[in-house]
Formats: sequence, structure tokens, C-alpha cells
Amino acid sequence: MVVDLRYYGGGLIKFAALTGDLMSDGRSGQPFGYVAFRDSKASEIETIAIPAQAEAIAPALVAFIGTGSTASASEMVINGMVPYLGANMALVGSNTYGKPVGQIALDRPECDDRLRAAAIKLENADHQGEYYNGLASTVPNTCRANDDITHQLGDPNEAMIRVALDFLAGRGCTAITAVGTRALAERGVLTPSSTDSTVRRELPGTF
Repeated sequence: MVVDLRYYGGGLIKFAALTGDLMSDGRSGQPFGYVAFRDSKASEIETIAIPAQAEAIAPALVAFIGTGSTASASEMVINGMVPYLGANMALVGSNTYGKPVGQIALDRPECDDRLRAAAIKLENADHQGEYYNGLASTVPNTCRANDDITHQLGDPNEAMIRVALDFLAGRGCTAITAVGTRALAERGVLTPSSTDSTVRRELPGTF
């Protein structure tokens, strides 16, 4: 099975969990993961259990395609399958973004405000959630591949799909270097062509 998450920057926890559930036939009732808080809020930790899904399958091998644009909920899917698939899964492409955290909503009705605070950590069934530098250092197998815009997504000749199929077929590959993905080039962040100035710092939007 190939799961392509190369451009998925994140979303809702419930949809990440559903994706994992659909690959977890026979594991009903077991934890897909945990929504964890700091030690002083340990009583609020939430277990994300795997429900019975009529459409669920039990793939023998899974190749997850990821890049530096793969973050948050999509990383949760990959990380959540590590305890169950182990060496029968691989990350194909490049290292992921490294965002094992999420937000909670804090309402302030007196001000008609809702604050969004990054206060939760997303862990798998083994309580592993330390992938701030991306998943390449925590997934059992990795296979480096370049994104290929010369072929349609899903085409067996597309570079990442081809390497994913090689993994599924038992063929070897070059491992992904487990380095952080915070570099501007990896994240695709646009930077100004000129150096910063006092005016631009003090008056955002000034050009």
C-alpha cells in the first residue's frame, strides 16, 4: 500500500486518526495514539482508540510518501503506524516537517475572544512523539526520492511512487538523511531580496 502525503501540511486530529483506523483492521480497541499535555495536566491526556471500521484493511507493507511539506496531522498518521507496522513500513521521499504538536482553544467570553495555544503533543501507542526534527530518525525504514512533476501523481514512473514500489517489492534504496527541515529552501519560504531596515521592522507591510 502507498499513502501519498507529500503536500499535506496538516488538518484535524480526527481525520488523521480515521486514516490510521482504515489501515488497522483487527486492532479495534487498541490505541492509535494519545493527545498529551504537560505533566501538570496529565489527567487531561486523551487516548485515541481504534474503532471497528467496516472498510478497514490490514496492509502487509506500507510506503508513506512525505516531504518537508508533510506536517502535523499527516505526520501523526505515519507516526501512529510505527508501533503496529514496524519494519513493514517506510518513509519515502525526504524528511518531514517535524510538528508533533497541536492547538487547543481557550475561550474568553468577556472579550468575545478565542485564543489558540499550542499546548498538546501527538504521540503514538508507544508514547513516541519526539520528532521535532522530522520523522526520518524515528521511522524504521526510509527511502530517499525526489518529487517529480513530470509525471502524474500515482503514475508508477513518477520518482517517489517508483521508489515506494521498490520498497514494497523488497528492493533496496538510499536512506533519507535525518536532518531537520527548518531550512528556508525546504519549507519554501519567500525571503526579501534586500536586507531588513528599521522602517520595515517598525511598520510591517512597508516596501
